[in-house]
Amino acid sequence: MRPELIEQHITAMTTASSNLLRQMEDEGLDYRLVMHPEDTGTLHVHVRALTPELDARIRRCLSGTGMQLAVREG
Repeated sequence: MRPELIEQHITAMTTASSNLLRQMEDEGLDYRLVMHPEDTGTLHVHVRALTPELDARIRRCLSGTGMQLAVREG
């Protein structure tokens, strides 16, 4: 894939995922999204104070995006 398309994909998926997580952010979710150019199929979600319930809710919220999710404390 051309480098400019990779950057566009990362930007689009990060924006879309942030929009999907907006309600949780309004409720206090403290997170950071990361995608690596060498693995644009995985969205890394780093969450402060991650609990199993919060992990499950994030996964439900982002299901259907076509991305693999890597949710972790951080």
